[in-house]
Formats: sequence, C-alpha cells, structure tokens
Amino acid sequence: MLVPIEHLGPDGLSGAFAAAVAARGWSAARIALFDAAFARYWQRSASLARRVPGWPAPRLRHVAVLADPLAVHPYAALLNTSAWTLYADDLDPATSHPELAAYLLAHGDRLMTLGEVTMAALHHAPWWLERDDAECAAFAAAAARSSRPDAAAYRALAAALPWLRRLGHAALRPLVGPHRVIPGSGVQVPSAIDGEPPALVRAWSAAARGAVDAYTARWRAPDPGAATALLDWLADDAPPLLLTAQRRILWTPDAPARLDALRDACAGRSGVALRDIAADLAIVAARTRRILATLAAPEALPAASDAEQRGYVYMHRERGVLAYDLDEPGIDRRHGPALPFARAMLGARAVHEWAHRAVDAGYVPWALPAPEREARLAAIAAQLDAAVAAAPPGLRAATADDLAALTAEDGTPGRALARRLVERMPDFQCNLLAQRFCDERERETYVRHNIRSLRGEIPPPRRWRLLVRYLYELQYLRFSAVSDPRRFLLASTWADADLIDCGLVTRAVFDALADAVAALCDGYAVDERRVR
Repeated sequence: MLVPIEHLGPDGLSGAFAAAVAARGWSAARIALFDAAFARYWQRSASLARRVPGWPAPRLRHVAVLADPLAVHPYAALLNTSAWTLYADDLDPATSHPELAAYLLAHGDRLMTLGEVTMAALHHAPWWLERDDAECAAFAAAAARSSRPDAAAYRALAAALPWLRRLGHAALRPLVGPHRVIPGSGVQVPSAIDGEPPALVRAWSAAARGAVDAYTARWRAPDPGAATALLDWLADDAPPLLLTAQRRILWTPDAPARLDALRDACAGRSGVALRDIAADLAIVAARTRRILATLAAPEALPAASDAEQRGYVYMHRERGVLAYDLDEPGIDRRHGPALPFARAMLGARAVHEWAHRAVDAGYVPWALPAPEREARLAAIAAQLDAAVAAAPPGLRAATADDLAALTAEDGTPGRALARRLVERMPDFQCNLLAQRFCDERERETYVRHNIRSLRGEIPPPRRWRLLVRYLYELQYLRFSAVSDPRRFLLASTWADADLIDCGLVTRAVFDALADAVAALCDGYAVDERRVR
C-alpha cells in the first residue's frame, strides 16, 4: 500500500483515502492508529524544529506500507527518498501503538538527513526528553511485540530509555555537570553514563546487519532455470540494448549469441533477481522499439555524447543504445527482487533517454513566434528582480554574495536566474514527448521520483537558485494526476519553509512566478509532422 502525499495532512489520511483503504481491508482501528501516529509525528517534529537547530521539520512524504517484511531491502530508499517505509505490523492495533509509529516516522526523517543508520537513534535523542512515562512505556511495549526486520534495534532503544531521558541538549536542557557532546547533534552525555551511547550504537549496528542478512538469506536461492531463460531470450530476441557491469559491456545485440561473460555474471545469483532483471530488460526493449517506431527519422538522431552514464538505464555514449548496468550504484540488482516502483521508473527513464536525443534533433521546438519566447523570459526575469528587491534586508544580506555573482553574469539576478531556467528546458521538452510512451504508473512514478527536497543540494545562501529550481520542477507535476501541484511540491520538499515561511517571497509572488514559468513551458510543443 502506498499512501500518497496528496492524501496526507498534519492529522493523517484524507477522508477519501481513508475510505479507499477501508474498502481494501484496513480496519477502523488501523486507520485511527495511522492518523494518531501521524498527528503526533507532525506536532512533535514541528515543536522540536522550532527550538532545536537542525531538527527535521515535518513534511509530507509518501508512506509505503509493506505487507511482507522481507519483500524490500530494509534500508532501501523508495521513490528517491520521497517515501517513508513502514510495515503492516507497525500499524496493527493489536500489536503496535501510535507512539511507536510516530517515532518511526520521525526517525525516518533523521535517517534521510543523516544518511547513516547506527548513529540516528542518538542524534534523535531529544525526542525522548519531552516524553512522559506513559508514552515511553507504550513505545517500549509496542517495540517488544514488533516483527520488523530491525525490531531488535527498537527494543534496544526501548531498553535505553531510562538513560536517554537523562541526556541533556544545548537548546532544550543544557547540562551543568561534567559531560561530553555527541558531534553534530547538540546532545550532551553526562560523564556518569558515558559508556551507554557506544553500547546503543553497537546494538543498532548488530540489528542492522541482522536485518540485511535476513533479507539476503530470503532471496539467496539460485535458479539455473532463471539464468537459462534470460540468456536464451537475449540470444533469440536480440533486444536493442546493452548489458553492462560497472560500465564494462557484458552483452550486445550485434553479437547476441556471445553469452559467456553474462553467463559468468549470472552464475549462482538469486533466481528472483535474475527473473526481475529479465522483466526489466523486456520493458527497456519494448519502450525502445515503440519510440523508435514512432519517430519519423530515428536513424538521424544525433549522438548522445553528453549523456550521463548512470541511472536506472542510460544512453551509452559510444553505442547509442540504452545500457542496463547489473551493478548500478544504489540499485542492488543481483541479490534480490526489484524495489517497488523501480520497473515503472525504469520504463519512464528508458523513454526519457530516447526523448533527449529526439529533443536534440528538434522534435519538440518552441511552437510560437520567437519574440514571444523572449517576452515571456523577460517577464520572468523582471518578476525575479522585483522579488529580490522586495525581500527582507536580512535575507538579502544572507544571499548577497550569490546575488552579486548572478548580477556579474547577466547584469541582474533575475536575468541570470531566468537563463538557468532556460538551460533546464530541454528536460521539460523531453517530458512533453515522453509522456506519450509511458503508461499511467510510469508517469506517476517518474514525477514522484523527481519531486524531492533539494535542501541538501542547494544551501540557504543560494536560496534564489533554489526558488527557480523548484519553480521549474513544479512543471513535472503537469504530467501527473495530482490535483493540487503547488501544495504537493511546497509541502513535500520543505520549499514552503525554505522559500515562503522564511520570507524570501510571499505565496502570492511564488504563485505569480509559477504562472510565468508555466507560460514559458506552454510555448513548447511536439512537432507532429515528425511523429508517426
């Protein structure tokens, strides 16, 4: 079950989605537990974020609820870090409790921002400084009953609550006596319990290893039949793609019977993994054949000389066909089943890579008179310059160096930022073409994968660049069924806090800029004369 962003709010599920999951078997008690947990997560995280520097403020993300605890790698990031992962057991009113589920959501935010498993519980210790005995007892009881793959970690956390609640924090409860500070957290450890935090880290490390080992063992069994089926299909069908391993080519369609390198790579591998690899390749081949049969002159597409050589699937610069890497970083293709939504993203990515070459060939041009493009671009630049001029003095001072750099580039910050917008426009043009070849699941997955927080990529001193990037990425949502794209983007990426709540721009200015960017995008169209 995926609870989508657009059906979440500070109090939990929307009424429409609650009715939908009730029709699919969720009890009223399960829905109530979810709502209570989400409300506690939201209220507590918002309160802590106001007072604790660096505490992740609450935001909306998809919630993936797994029925089978070992169906997915326990630390996989679904939808490009835009989803929490919970297990059905976490929301079972007979065994769980809102206190456990609320902590899991907040802890999931910490994992995403910290990027590390074993220290996350210590960095998240301020959560416990404001919990009462009853709340801690409810958490501990639910953790004791949990069947999560990493349940041992949360039981260790429950056992540590007595000393965790004795910790201090520089912003919440500063300690007076001898203590040390856990770097990067503000958490203060009294000297009397100095040995406890390392013991908790060791317990979390052991639990994490156990969870990964259980997952790996579940899917370890080889299946010679799966390998044979994959190799036979490649030899017989010769699909238009490459198979690689760490960029080394293992198989090509121009020599389909040369299978030794790939056979060696498949030897002893998980049968489930090999069957999913075969299904992946079938999607890549089908999407490739469909788009090449539709473009009027596919043989005239320009070379992919600047294509990024990574991703779910990528355009090989020298061979000019899509390459599927068995060892793609971040995608564990050889040891278990494909992640939820991964195949939908793969199909969308395959189409998008071909669409890039079509855009380079002029298949999606500016469809209005050329002066109209310049007029719409100038309007965006003028609105951006007006927004900069109206920004509070403190924010202008905090972004002054970057504003000066932008001014040096193009005369005004607005013109420089507008130029950056234009530099990203080929990707939008690709989407205009690619949407014709993707089914609904692929379109929705592609959009939800790409709308993500950019906080870690664009720091506060460059907030004006962040604004323009979000204004551009808002345009992805026109290819989705999301009914309120602006709410979706603002509430799910921290853009509301980073752009509007901080005072950089008002909501009215943001909306006006979004309309202006949308008008620029509206000027592009697929050249129907070049598409069969």
